[in-house]
Amino acid sequence: MSKRLEALERALAELEAEGRLSGEQRELVVQRLREVWNARRVDFASVVAAFGGVLVAAGLLYLVGYNWEALGKLAKLVLVFGVWLGLHFAGWRLAERGEYPRLGRAFTLAGVLAFGGALGLVAQIYNLSSHYPNAVLLWWTLSIPIALVTRSRAVLVAVLALALLWTAWHAGVWLDDQPNDRDRDWLANFPLLGAAWAALLCALVALCERTSYADFAEVLRKPIVPLAAAAPFVLAFHEPWHGQPSWWSQASEAGDPALSEHLERLKPVWVACSVAALALGAASARTRAPHVRIGFGLLVATVLLALLTLLAPSWLPLVANIALFGGALVAIALATRLSRASLASSGVLLFLAGVVARYFEYLWDKLEGAYAFLSTGALLLGVAWVFEQRRRSTRARAQESKP
Repeated sequence: MSKRLEALERALAELEAEGRLSGEQRELVVQRLREVWNARRVDFASVVAAFGGVLVAAGLLYLVGYNWEALGKLAKLVLVFGVWLGLHFAGWRLAERGEYPRLGRAFTLAGVLAFGGALGLVAQIYNLSSHYPNAVLLWWTLSIPIALVTRSRAVLVAVLALALLWTAWHAGVWLDDQPNDRDRDWLANFPLLGAAWAALLCALVALCERTSYADFAEVLRKPIVPLAAAAPFVLAFHEPWHGQPSWWSQASEAGDPALSEHLERLKPVWVACSVAALALGAASARTRAPHVRIGFGLLVATVLLALLTLLAPSWLPLVANIALFGGALVAIALATRLSRASLASSGVLLFLAGVVARYFEYLWDKLEGAYAFLSTGALLLGVAWVFEQRRRSTRARAQESKP
């Protein structure tokens, strides 16, 4: 039994003793709390079944690959797609028509994972050639309907992981193909892509909430803070951007602004931001959930940081630091408003990570770092004092309003 659940039950018993809650009401509330708690517990059978599904998929792919040369094209296709369809049929049969939903979802997850191997084997049979990330693109996009039909969070995790893998891989291949590849382009594209993905996930969370896919919102919500924090954390380091010329200084020297060439260096980021903007627009037309406003805020911050990397890189560390520590405080404030302890923990960890990074960056040769720490700490102490005063006045008013 969770200690938190026990504390809630003791609080309910105290309310019953004070006469504010009847015994029948207390029993109903306790029963509902236990149902919610048991539903959120990690089920051992689900974990074992998921591991078993992954091992089955890996074993089948290994078996087929070992005997690959001895099979003809038709036998290869029948075997590949027969195994894939068989796993999905077993998952549907066990989950939808039987009494083993967890085992069925494990077979479905194995089918989703085996589909990537099937794509690779078909490409090998017919000697199909393309950029490697295209196979991953087909893999995760064609798996989306399976996640929607089965409503399986495990399948959604696999689809989301494949989507993030394809995004990073595709961006890397695109950067490799550029004629003037620079380390700074790699440093800027990947964290900004993560921030754009965070804005997109905010839109998806808002679209899933209060629908039959509400369970998906919990899965989609978890990567938002790490993805959003990657951009300001990475771009806040001063050394990569020190002495980098701005766009207008280069334009005045060369006589040709060539702004389009600068914007082209972040093409994956612009595409990701456009997709996130469309998704947020659709979400805002349907709901006014907090995640929509958070998503638009992340999108604006991502675009601002992206423009600074191109037009004014010398200002980028300062703005990124403001976004980093400001984002941490916003996360803590939202956690207080939405009653989400995990979000508050993420905000605290983000703030501490920023402080540690800045400490070691400025420790060795810059005395200005000490002044920055002192002024920032004093500012935060003042903010905390204001919040504490507001809390005390709110409690005082509440005590005075009691009969």
